[in-house]
Amino acid sequence: MTDFLSLDTITFVVESRNYEFALATINCMVGGIVMAVLLLLSPFIITISLVAIAALLGNVLKEDAETRHEGSSLVETNR
Repeated sequence: MTDFLSLDTITFVVESRNYEFALATINCMVGGIVMAVLLLLSPFIITISLVAIAALLGNVLKEDAETRHEGSSLVETNR
């Protein structure tokens, strides 16, 4: 009977390492890692973009309302 960690087994493990296969596996995992990061960051990205859209829309509509109702007495009460 041979031992579980015999010299032949250790030599076989060292010789059978294929670094090209390891690099190919890492390259395949990069896509999954990028997708996981994007999924984790997507709520923050969506929230920040919606805040920016709301700020721009609010500013544009405020300026539009001020130009349409210029000279009205109600504009002064709105400030």
